[in-house]
Amino acid sequence: MELGLACSVCGHLNQLRAVSCDRCAAVLAPQPIAPSAVLPSLGAHPAAGSGTQARPVTQVSTASSPATVPLPVVGMQAQPPVPQSGPIKPPSTVISSAQPATAAPAAQPRFNAVTGAPLEALQSKPAAKTMFFGALQQQHVVPRLVVIKGEGGDGVTYHLSATNHIVGRSTGEIRFNEDFFLSPEHALFSVQGNRLFAKDLGSVNGVFVRIKSPVPLDHGDCFLVGEQLLRLDSAPFNEPGPDVNHTYSYTSPRPDARFRVVQLLAGGGEGRIVSAQATTLTLGREANHMNFPQDRFISGRHARLDSASDSHHIILTDTGSRNGTFVRIKGAVELFHGDYIFIGQQLLRVEIS
Repeated sequence: MELGLACSVCGHLNQLRAVSCDRCAAVLAPQPIAPSAVLPSLGAHPAAGSGTQARPVTQVSTASSPATVPLPVVGMQAQPPVPQSGPIKPPSTVISSAQPATAAPAAQPRFNAVTGAPLEALQSKPAAKTMFFGALQQQHVVPRLVVIKGEGGDGVTYHLSATNHIVGRSTGEIRFNEDFFLSPEHALFSVQGNRLFAKDLGSVNGVFVRIKSPVPLDHGDCFLVGEQLLRLDSAPFNEPGPDVNHTYSYTSPRPDARFRVVQLLAGGGEGRIVSAQATTLTLGREANHMNFPQDRFISGRHARLDSASDSHHIILTDTGSRNGTFVRIKGAVELFHGDYIFIGQQLLRVEIS
């Protein structure tokens, strides 16, 4: 094996300590080799029968001395390098078989300081589009009436897809032919946009809506608690006086109360009449001013009536009863989602959603 310095211009093999080429007088300088070409062949030998020669390993010194001392090339015969135009600059990187080149560190991902998610992942996702409540409210809604069966479950559902729907025993879009407490044409349900209204069409027994908050009552208004149909009597008493012959009639002492509750009996006529105690009257199954112990649909403390201090109205309040308190409507009233209605013997639930 022959040792020497190969000329980078003509490829002539010179002595180890030669500074210039003996053939072409070119300055001897080591040819820079890319790390990717050196590292794979470190310590490797050409396979038997292969025509490929091992590339020489060159060590370049970056000392501050202006003169660069060429080092010997170890190999069978160095391949002649491609001639380069212009001055040859020594490389500034030291490549050695003892210290393999290391790859540049990968860029560290950037994270959101608040959520901890990578910023690149956040930027790649499309921005979420926020919807407004108004868009949901503008969707078309079809109100429904759901019949409540005797055991409390849901029965038939009627979709109010038209503008007007009449409920009755023998007339209208919704009929209950076997309910003889319904008038032939009993009530009208009107749909206006997403709103629902109910109106009594002059029926005998009226339309009753379950109250969800205290409501004012006037003299003569009717309401339901359990199976009891009651009427409010808030008219003042007549002053006692003699007849035309100046004779006074026997009477009971008059109670000092502002209003009374009258029980309306089946077949007509009035039943019990209970006066308020001062400004309040309670109703229920037991321990109230007006009790109905035989009515299984009335709660222990069902409802209460109070005299309003700032008007002539009497305020009706449901006191947490199980089956609710219902008031007979006058004229057209708006219904809301979750309302309950009594017409005849039919209990209906309103659904607007």
